[in-house]
Amino acid sequence: MMDLAQHMASEPPGSRPALPGGLALAALLVLLLLSGVGMAMPRPSASASGARWVPEPVPYSPDAPWSSLSPYLIEDLELGRPLVTEVFVPLCSNDQIDCGSTVAGRPDRLDTNLYWGAVFGARRFLDRPRSAWTRVELTAVDQVELRRATYRRQVPAERFDLERSEPVTQIVVLHAIHGSAIDQAVARFWNRAATGGSVTFHDGTRERTERVHAVGYVGHNRMLDGLRLPPTPRGWEPVPACVRGCYSEHTFRQPLLRVGAEPLVMTRALMAPEGYVLDAVLRGLGDNYSTRQLRTQAVKSYARWQRLSPAQASGIFAPR
Repeated sequence: MMDLAQHMASEPPGSRPALPGGLALAALLVLLLLSGVGMAMPRPSASASGARWVPEPVPYSPDAPWSSLSPYLIEDLELGRPLVTEVFVPLCSNDQIDCGSTVAGRPDRLDTNLYWGAVFGARRFLDRPRSAWTRVELTAVDQVELRRATYRRQVPAERFDLERSEPVTQIVVLHAIHGSAIDQAVARFWNRAATGGSVTFHDGTRERTERVHAVGYVGHNRMLDGLRLPPTPRGWEPVPACVRGCYSEHTFRQPLLRVGAEPLVMTRALMAPEGYVLDAVLRGLGDNYSTRQLRTQAVKSYARWQRLSPAQASGIFAPR
């Protein structure tokens, strides 16, 4: 059967009667729809053959709140759910880089490891006196994930333009990964950034599973050693991501953008991925800063604790 577009195109000129204005407009819309021009139809997440649909980049201003980049965040907060950030911390290993000392670079030594239990380690820094965070869990998991540490803080609801008086609960889940399993840490981070999902932790005596809204990686950048990211897993709810390691802008930014995960704070030089930068970025997420403000907080923290000038510290972090 000849469709409408073919039929009208096959008629000789002058053989069609003039249509009233409204009918002419309707006919034009039909032609546009039939020819595939005009209204953009939603694309499925995958084709019948299983091929992945890569989302088009969404225009984003670095001065807009970062929450606009995280799927479901505001919806979850309006329902009283927490803001959740998951962070993967592979322990520093002297077999990969110089961690500064023997004990700081033992890949299984939690209490003294440079990236976890040392004075500026991720867990130790969030546990420090007068910290903004309250630890609600410290659990041994298995031989790969040596510890899971979970923290909570409260932030005003107006930071997210919520019409309620109750504060927002911000949850941070840190995973200490054995330094020899660093490639697994990278893979877990990549999986979360590319697909989103949920994390399970203990809140006192209660086990909870909550959706993850942002993800981070703190430690040695294995991609500088030639590691390649694993294939992107199935599922498509990417979340914003931060990578605090040397030259993360050069190695992680484009892969993250390709899967639709917005890079929040990235680096363009050698750096010490210590707990003070992690703390500054996490608090910025809870305050719903823009990506530009998140970078500013990272620069200020790095300058303070490394005793650098603001200009020197600014050179460490990729511009927004």
